[in-house]
Formats: sequence, structure tokens, C-alpha cells
Amino acid sequence: MRRKAFTLIELLVVIAIIAILAAILFPVFAQAKEAAKKSQTLNNTKQLAIATAIYITDNDDIFPLSMSRRAAGTYRWGTIHPVPNGVVTSGGWNALDIQNQNSVFWANAISGYVKNGDIYRGPTQQPIGIGDTLDPGIAAYNVGMSYNGQLNAWNATAVDNPSLVPLMWSGVGNTSLIARAGSNPNLYCAGKVEGCRFTAGGAPQADTTGAIGTYGAFFGFSNFNAGWRVWTHGDIRGGGVHVARTDTSAKWYRAGTVEDPQFHTSAANDMYAAVYYDTDGTQGFFYWATLNGDCTDTSDPNTLPLETYVCFFRPDRLR
Repeated sequence: MRRKAFTLIELLVVIAIIAILAAILFPVFAQAKEAAKKSQTLNNTKQLAIATAIYITDNDDIFPLSMSRRAAGTYRWGTIHPVPNGVVTSGGWNALDIQNQNSVFWANAISGYVKNGDIYRGPTQQPIGIGDTLDPGIAAYNVGMSYNGQLNAWNATAVDNPSLVPLMWSGVGNTSLIARAGSNPNLYCAGKVEGCRFTAGGAPQADTTGAIGTYGAFFGFSNFNAGWRVWTHGDIRGGGVHVARTDTSAKWYRAGTVEDPQFHTSAANDMYAAVYYDTDGTQGFFYWATLNGDCTDTSDPNTLPLETYVCFFRPDRLR
């Protein structure tokens, strides 16, 4: 009895068809996987905003603090704080008085309203350590989300447009910090005056020297990660970040993508005025600072008077 079998040519044809289908479908699968990760990051951003909203209702409608304060009374305005509290044992962070100070920092303050520490980052953000010694008995959070520090101790009822003002965002770009979190932007509060808060008409406190140029400090993270980029997903051709507003609604924003005439012209729609690359390949950026809440009086922040804040994140945004 003669058995039927595929000829060599038939097998080669089948293999060729499979190869063609794979070439067509693999990019589709990759795009679907990236879309799923993008959706997960957006959901995590929103969940953090919801946790913060619950915290606010339990704390007299006051937003959490964007920074801790030393015993001497000075603010840690430019510091990335340990999260969760007590996880970092180096640098004196495990001292009881320091832990008490760190407990009010936003990421620790809302941790009781967060069921899963994984929501502090997006799945594509790459964890970066800064050389801390960690307590092996405490699970370190990897934090890629940032808090809008211009809301520091701000009253929630004072936000006129909750659907506009950012609360949480993937502000560490393509990076997450192991056992650390920050506020971005944050208020520049170097002195000891009580009540370091956003002030629409001037500095957040009377003794601010303005040494860094503005009263709203905006940070990049290239000092932690040489491959740092501002975009959580994508790149200069179409990259962006996720933003959850004070009403807990969340949205994907394109950020710093080059357009004619080489930068975005709307400070209300883009937190980065432009993203550029130096001759050595290092990424840099500048941001919109403004004197008003409608984001119209904008420029490179170093050219404006000192009574300025990062426009996109202003609590008094009008549009």
C-alpha cells in the first residue's frame, strides 16, 4: 500500500506561508502587548489618584504633603523619599525621628489606601536603584509615578477645575526608582517659614531666595539613569505620559514631541516645552512657567520673573 506524503516543494511552500504570516502577525502582537502595558499604566495612575482622593476625604479635604520636613524646620523639597517608610536603612533614614517625618510624604501617607504597591509604577518603567541599603524584611516599592507637588497642603475645594489640574502622573518617564519616590514638580521651599503652599501671585514662602530661577522646581532623572527619557511610552516621534487629575479622571498626553516650529506652543496641553538632544546624545528639556492660571504668559522659565510656577500643574489652572 502506497502512503501519501508532502513533497519537498509543498513543505517549502507551507513553511514560506507560515513565515509570511509570522512576519505580518508578530508586529501586530507586539503592538497589542504595548497597548496592554500602556493601558495598565493608565489604570495604575488612576488608582493612585483614587487612593489620594480617599485620603483627602479623611484629612479635612487637604492634599497630602509633597515633601517632609527636618527637625530644624527646613523642607526636603528636592529629595526622593524612601517608600515604604523604613525600607531604606542607609543615610539615617531608619532613625525613628526621620521615619516620623517621612511618614507624611505623599507616597507613604496614601499607602494605607493602596492595596498593591505595584500600582506605583507602569510595567514598562525600568527599576533603577541609587545604592541604598534596604531592610530585607520590608518589600521595597518601585515608584515611577510622581505627585504634583504644587498641591502640597492645598485645599481640595480651592481647585476650581478638578478636571484639568494634574494630581498624579508617570513623571519619572521610562524609569522607576527602587524604594524611592519624588514630587514633580515641587515647590521650592528652602527656608523655615510655616505654610509652604502655592501662591498665585508670588513665592510659596517669604524667605525663598529664588536661587534656582522659579518657585516651581521641575526635575529630570538622567542623574539616576543614563538612558532616562521623559516618555513613559514611545519616543520623540510620538511619546508621552499618563496623567490623572484631581477629579481622578486619567488621560494619556503626548509630551515634548517635536512639531513645527520645533516645540509645542500650548503650555496647557504639554508639560514639556521641548525635548532636545545635546551633541553627546544626552536628553534635555525645558518647561513652561507662567505668571497666570490660563497658561498664556509663558516662556523659558529662566527668562521670567521669579513669581512663576510650572504652568501645566498649577492648582489655579483656568484652561
